[in-house]
Amino acid sequence: MTSNNESTIAELFDFAFDLQQKLESNKIEQKFETFTIAIDKLKLAEDKIEELHLFSDNEELNEVSSNELRYFIVYALIGWLYEYRTSNRDQRLDEIHLSINYFIKYLQLCKNYGLIQHIPKEQDDNNDKFRIQTTEDRQTKIQKLKEKKALEKSIATLREMAHDVNRVDDEIKRQLYTEQIKWWIKQSEEDILALKDEIKLLQFSKDPLPQNSNVQTVKSTNKLPIDGPLTLVTTKDRLYKEAIGGAGYPSLPTMTVQEFYDDLSKTQSQQPVSAPKPAPLSDEYLNEIDDSTHRQNVRIMDEYKDDNPRGSGNRYNRS
Repeated sequence: MTSNNESTIAELFDFAFDLQQKLESNKIEQKFETFTIAIDKLKLAEDKIEELHLFSDNEELNEVSSNELRYFIVYALIGWLYEYRTSNRDQRLDEIHLSINYFIKYLQLCKNYGLIQHIPKEQDDNNDKFRIQTTEDRQTKIQKLKEKKALEKSIATLREMAHDVNRVDDEIKRQLYTEQIKWWIKQSEEDILALKDEIKLLQFSKDPLPQNSNVQTVKSTNKLPIDGPLTLVTTKDRLYKEAIGGAGYPSLPTMTVQEFYDDLSKTQSQQPVSAPKPAPLSDEYLNEIDDSTHRQNVRIMDEYKDDNPRGSGNRYNRS
């Protein structure tokens, strides 16, 4: 078995791409180690690609050979693996930044070859630090979803043709790799927006109220004499305790509100953050994109209602 340094770009890419496909389709368990192995393989392939200067910013896509064209998505694959690799709360922010960096690196490569015109910024402005990305209008989202569905269908068809020895040729391979590049462009743009929103949420959880330098804290000079430790309770709770609950219930607070949230934040930070799951599509979306599975389920339900009208129930052995 050859070592990583002795492996060719094709061997490294094929091994990592196969792992990524299995992880994406949940065919294998999504372990941290599996993601790390795939990332390491692709990074070695990335080093060899940059060492050989396979891609340039002064040539067009039709000048790249078909065998080299399939390595075009290396950066996007690394970004996806960083995005979905499960990590704890402290490491999650670093993973997100790495993922965005590789997605932008992929989009920059696509821009160099004239496939796109603009690429998103790596970081939002300071004014947008606590502002979640505004959702797109309904028609735009439907149009993008239809385009991705069409690309996925085309990729599946071309992969079947590529596996057929009697039908495969260089043109089919080139068309397959080109469709994959276009699909990853759309996926990268979507993931960058989602990851930026996740960064804002993580930053907001650490610093919920941004500090304002123009606001000065006013210190009160009127201090009340306190003999023992200060315990803050509401009037309602105090009256209830004295009149009904007795000396032992409800118990007096053992910590302040700030101490409680600090302890809660520390506990949650030690728990691993699961990868984001895509939201299920509504029936309205499925009807507009003409989803075959949804259409079949609706037809089966209509046939069931025709055979079992409302109020029929169990009429066995009735006179």
